[in-house]
Amino acid sequence: MNQLITIGETMLSLVPKEQTPLRYGPDLGMHIAGAESNTAIGVQKLGHSAAHITRVGDDSFGRYLLRMLRAEGVDTSYVKVDQEYPTGIMFKEFLPGNKTSIQYYRSNSAASHLSTSDIPEEAISQAEIIHLTGITPILSESCRQMIFHILEIAVASHSAISFDPNIRKKLWKNCDYRPLMKEIITKSSYVLIGLDEALALYDTDNIQRLSKLIFSSGKLQSLAIKNGSGGAWVCNLDRQLFIPPVSCHCIDSVGAGDAFNAGFLAGILEGKPLEVCGTIGAVSGALVTETMGDIEGMVDERDVHNALNHIDIAYR
Repeated sequence: MNQLITIGETMLSLVPKEQTPLRYGPDLGMHIAGAESNTAIGVQKLGHSAAHITRVGDDSFGRYLLRMLRAEGVDTSYVKVDQEYPTGIMFKEFLPGNKTSIQYYRSNSAASHLSTSDIPEEAISQAEIIHLTGITPILSESCRQMIFHILEIAVASHSAISFDPNIRKKLWKNCDYRPLMKEIITKSSYVLIGLDEALALYDTDNIQRLSKLIFSSGKLQSLAIKNGSGGAWVCNLDRQLFIPPVSCHCIDSVGAGDAFNAGFLAGILEGKPLEVCGTIGAVSGALVTETMGDIEGMVDERDVHNALNHIDIAYR
């Protein structure tokens, strides 16, 4: 039995090896990317069992993704290799001002054809936490149906749902998915949301007001509101705690939110106090930004121990 199961698209990520615009043809490195699988890898590195559910194409890129997931210790037993549709691809481009632009090539990808038939109901019902994002249900109608099927299984089996809206305006296009995001939030036990996303969904960035609104479903156990280099807030029904940012040298900020999620959920799985869960999330989110790629800077248990105990490492 896996403690955490994630569901969503994992893509090949092509990343420039230097800060040169893509139009000038920089050399590209191959990486793995996907909000859900990033979180699964982060939780696994922090000492907890994690499985990932997705579809990949029957192509070299799909085999690369499977190899990388397995190398990180993630259970890929439930990954389907699609004979018809290709593995999704994304390109990163580093822009001035420490910004990162993403270009997606995931339309009609293998993962966009995920459906209820891909869901191992027994595994879902036995997991402690099912981690979902708002990306998957907008990829296709079959993906949306699958996500709501998972929610039904989780309710029946008393598995906890963790949800990060992970708003991607490039995927939303001209559609308004705010009602969908808010509906899933009402069914979730843990909500991990960016402050900018909370503002988009609830028209306020006041932490006390957001906490009251999001906890109104009566199902929520913990809320984390992430604000990048501005720190984070972690909340339960009784209090809102500010988690200060962790100092880091940011190279690539993409994936920081997923790493925060991994750290926070690892703390939940260990029964840690809310503030410690938030601190583990902050450490995880900060340190992953110090490398190019979504997962290469993911922390392990020793990294977290050293950070929490202010232990300096002698490297030479």
